[in-house]
Amino acid sequence: PYTRHKQDESAFDMTQRGERPTYYPYLEHYQPSYQPARPKPHRTPRSKRPDQPLSKPKYAPAPSDESDSHTEADKPAEEDEFIPPPKRKKKAKRRANRAALEQRRMEIEMESFKEFASTVTADYLAEMCSKSTEVISKASNGRRLIWMSVWLASFVYAWYNISLSIGIFLSKPTATKLNFYEAPPGGIAFPTVTICNFNKYNKSYFENNRNGDQLNKQLKKFLIESQPIWTHREEMDKEKWNTDYQLIKAMDMKSLLTESTHRLEDTIEFCRFSGKPCLSAYNNETTEIPSDAFQQIYTEHGLCYSFNQNGALSMSRTGALYGLSLRLHVAQDDYFENQDVAGFKVLLHNWYEPPMIEEYGFALRPGSETYVRIRLQKFKDTNRPLGYCDPLLEEKFGGGYTISKCVMQNRAVNTIRKCGCVAFYMTVPPGYPTATPICNLYQEWNCVEPLLEDLALSQLVINGIPIPDPDCPSACVYTTYSYSISQSEYPSQSVEEEVLRNVGQNKGATWDIQKIRDNYLKVHIYFQELSTLEMERHPSYLISTSLVTLVVSSDFFSE
Repeated sequence: PYTRHKQDESAFDMTQRGERPTYYPYLEHYQPSYQPARPKPHRTPRSKRPDQPLSKPKYAPAPSDESDSHTEADKPAEEDEFIPPPKRKKKAKRRANRAALEQRRMEIEMESFKEFASTVTADYLAEMCSKSTEVISKASNGRRLIWMSVWLASFVYAWYNISLSIGIFLSKPTATKLNFYEAPPGGIAFPTVTICNFNKYNKSYFENNRNGDQLNKQLKKFLIESQPIWTHREEMDKEKWNTDYQLIKAMDMKSLLTESTHRLEDTIEFCRFSGKPCLSAYNNETTEIPSDAFQQIYTEHGLCYSFNQNGALSMSRTGALYGLSLRLHVAQDDYFENQDVAGFKVLLHNWYEPPMIEEYGFALRPGSETYVRIRLQKFKDTNRPLGYCDPLLEEKFGGGYTISKCVMQNRAVNTIRKCGCVAFYMTVPPGYPTATPICNLYQEWNCVEPLLEDLALSQLVINGIPIPDPDCPSACVYTTYSYSISQSEYPSQSVEEEVLRNVGQNKGATWDIQKIRDNYLKVHIYFQELSTLEMERHPSYLISTSLVTLVVSSDFFSE
């Protein structure tokens, strides 16, 4: 900055004071305070100025008639008028060049952007890294880094969407659609109701001594040891069977239950359906005998009784008055001596499926009046591999396929293969001789029960070959009955005398109200509402959705 005023350097020379001057190159416009005033701009003398016509005034008065004869040459020139110096042409030229360059640069960038937006592809990565392209070669390293980052971000985002889409499709997600349907004019199909007394063997069967003293003693001892109350049951080896249970080892469980269990006519004392007496299960006519509406059926819980076993009954009204109402006799006086639970076990199921009452039944206690509100539910599933149902199983079972049907058939097949017989509650599966014998007590104890335990724990081995778990998927279309239970005390104090009089006429005068509460109960099974809840499960992420995601992600990556 000091070079511009060399003529005045001596005025501010600091070396005379012993100081070294400091040079600040970035202070381009630094002017010391003691700098003398700049000289005035140079003016050309009037004598050397070229003769130039004076410019007209900005606001000239309108010419008059008197001034028409005068000319501009006759007007005297103003001697004191200031004529500015000519403009500096170099600065104006540089300024114009800069503006032209800026305009050209903007045009080039706009053309480059249009070309990029119309022709860019995934191959632009090679162009971005090379200097063969005119636009890219002119770009700075910073701009290249920015475009490289954008391209990598789009690459990562596209592959993330692709992998996410494939993962979702392979997980096979499903969605459930709910539909409600009103009851048809004929009503809703009523379920099959299976009832089992917790007590399997009557005490009176052994007291009557039907089979002889020695056989009754062995049978009674076997039943007590096989079902201990407080401890685990002991293992019985072959020697003990040959010594202690020689007379009963060949007995089959089915014949024993038929003779020793509670009779149907003693169990069902009152039956009403749809506000009327129950119909007979044999001729579909109104009967005065409540037990005629039930049929015997053997389950893993013992000998039980089923109502509406053929599935012909339907319900067209709601409420406890128009459902199934039963009064059941528990008969605790005739319970076997090691039976520790009193009451009944009940199962609601479809008529075409075997009752797995041990797994799905609910209990009824004596001295109570139970209200069971039911609702029909219908399920629809999707075929494999997107769903869980297998249409081939429907054909294999001849229609009416259910999970319980498949499980029971699998148990029967493995029982025949390992034990050579079937349990008393099993049916012979297709493909096996119909004359397959029923397992006796020895086979039930030493073969069937260990087999079912190993099968439940996935540890079953037959002839050295591990048996896998049964493949029993859900049915493609099946119905089930959901229920809710509430209970109250039975009988109430206001009807104690009436109940005592009626029971005394049938059972004897020794009954009191506490004994009635220990041996009787009532149950009402009815529809909560006459509508069907349909739940349809279908895949929520189809292969078409996955393909659309892949195409969109690939387009985003390429562009």
